[in-house]
This record gives sequence, structure tokens and C-alpha cells, in this order.
Amino acid sequence: MSLTQEQREEIEKMAYRLIPPGMIAINIGVDETDFLAELRTPGTEVRIAFYRGHLRQMVEVREAIIKSAINGSNPAQQELIKFFKSQQQYLEYE
Repeated sequence: MSLTQEQREEIEKMAYRLIPPGMIAINIGVDETDFLAELRTPGTEVRIAFYRGHLRQMVEVREAIIKSAINGSNPAQQELIKFFKSQQQYLEYE
């Protein structure tokens, strides 16, 4: 699937806003089935643009959780502990 720069930017913006992939496809005027197939294919323009937006949102949310945890929020601290435990599987030295 060939996308314009405008479409790639729109995918990224909408993914950042947590819009479902099918709705993003409709918004940018491409076939939903093709869009979803591209989203599942590593290295495609669709996947890269989508995950740029998605990851940017994820980073911002996690930063907010970390700040809240540091400021003493018990729910944020518990959420942060979950993140630590989920990351543990990727750390070879522990």
C-alpha cells in the first residue's frame, strides 16, 4: 500500500489519539482489510506510522504514571510495579 505523507501523518495522529485501526483506514480513504493486513506486516508504512503514534501516547501515559508514583499515588505505584514485572522478562541479567 502506497501512502502519501499526509496519510502517514494522519495515521500517526489518530493512533496517538487511540482511534481503532479500522476507523483510521476509513478516515484516510483506504480499504480496511488491506490496512489491517499492512498493520500486521513488519516494516510497512502503515505499521510504522501507526506505532509511532501509539508508542508516543504510551510513553506519555507511562511518564504520567511515573510522576504520580513518585508523588506518592498508591494506584500509580502499583501500576508501575506491574510495568517493572512485565519488563523483567526482557532483562537477562536479573
